[in-house]
Amino acid sequence: MTFTSLFAGHKPMIGMVHLLPLPETPGFGGDVNAIYQQAQADAETLIAAGIDALIVENLGDEPYLIGEPTPAQVAVMASAASMIRRMTAIPLGINVQFNAYQAEIALAYACQAQFVRVEVFVDTVISAQGLVMPCSAQIQRVRRALGAADVQLWADIQTKYTHNLKDQPLTVSAKEAQAAGADALIVTGAATGQATPLDAVTEVKRVVMLPVVVGSGTTIDSLPDVLRIADGAIVGSALKVDGRAENPVSAERAQAFMQAARAQRGEG
Repeated sequence: MTFTSLFAGHKPMIGMVHLLPLPETPGFGGDVNAIYQQAQADAETLIAAGIDALIVENLGDEPYLIGEPTPAQVAVMASAASMIRRMTAIPLGINVQFNAYQAEIALAYACQAQFVRVEVFVDTVISAQGLVMPCSAQIQRVRRALGAADVQLWADIQTKYTHNLKDQPLTVSAKEAQAAGADALIVTGAATGQATPLDAVTEVKRVVMLPVVVGSGTTIDSLPDVLRIADGAIVGSALKVDGRAENPVSAERAQAFMQAARAQRGEG
């Protein structure tokens, strides 16, 4: 299944289920049930608003370790993602910070998710926690070994909060990601909630045949321009209480946003 067929040809709005800090992370509050309750509440609110897809992400685990999470963290993410999978049939994605490609594919496979978001697919980058190597070759092999060929790879290019080790145009990274087997590309701003430069999205779309998704900073005000240029948007902060990524999803914000999105897409 392609990106286009997954969303029946329209430009999806993808909402974030940002998990509270997981066990063994600095911010973990000691109550695993609180993680599930918040995830369920956020997912319910987004689904009720008519969101087109969801991504389950361990946002609360900052500062992120580079690489794979612990078994306990994978288990909690699996429980949360499986719970959400039972709640809805809309497309579901998995994102495990930071660049934990093995956990992402395993979780998507086990929880029947349709895609994963991969932060460092072809670019070698420097993050606050050090050097992060690209994983396009490895994740393809993990996916094949599991028989999970239907799990799409949505690849960030020159992702937020990082700097490329090799100075090259965004369009070069885009072409490399396409050649390495990405199913969709994600272009972001410099940080969570910061607007994605739409001229960068336009440049990327000129050089690849893949869908290009805006990965940060879409608001109800910028939505018309985003939908005019991009093939979809991942929306987190704009749908949260007070517009802050760490807060719960706001029913009022989510409903208003999706009403605007449907109007822009001509869905009435």
